[in-house]
Amino acid sequence: MWYSASITSIDKITNQTWKFVIEPNEKFDFIPGQFIQLKIGETKRSYSIASYDPNNNFFELLIVKLDGGAMTKILFEDISPGEKIEIKGPIGRFTLPENIDRDIFLICTGTGLAPFRSFLHFIDKQNISTKRIFLIFGTRTSNDLLCVDEINTLVNNLKNLKYIPVLSRENWSGKKGYVHDQYLDIINKTDLNNPIFYLCGWRDMIKEARTNLKELGYDSKSIKVEIYG
Repeated sequence: MWYSASITSIDKITNQTWKFVIEPNEKFDFIPGQFIQLKIGETKRSYSIASYDPNNNFFELLIVKLDGGAMTKILFEDISPGEKIEIKGPIGRFTLPENIDRDIFLICTGTGLAPFRSFLHFIDKQNISTKRIFLIFGTRTSNDLLCVDEINTLVNNLKNLKYIPVLSRENWSGKKGYVHDQYLDIINKTDLNNPIFYLCGWRDMIKEARTNLKELGYDSKSIKVEIYG
């Protein structure tokens, strides 16, 4: 079933990634980690919900500009705040366990950060007790890092959250290369508590990470995936 909604604001957080605030015309409940389908005209695409605030009936999407993409042209060239759209959802089971009694790895590339942003705001706003959370975010350059100040605020609020940004195409003071070296290093050096792994982003990253984790003995129930592209 499709619901009427509107785009209430657009925030250009980087050159390639923009934040779209969506307000449904009726009450819209979702579980952090779920996604929606968005329809404008005859064009449909799926996007993870990137926010969580139980006091508001709007949500946010982080959307990257894809060359030649039909929805990209609409959203990045044709749409203005106030535009009417349609949404379907929420959809998906890429969600946190009811009882967070395990260490959690949130491993993502690009806008794969979106559902993890929702997770972390949920944990923060609901004051949920957790074990250790490792947020490993891979992208190309520092200009491509998303929501840095916001994540650093969450790190200050959530004592068990560790944020590890990784750049593949820039020499900087932080971690360099790809996400794989980072989670493998933590696994090798840390006495973990039955960890659960959430993988979100581009297909090649997820394929490699899932292979690495299975070779280390982690079963499929401990590896959750959400593939973009």
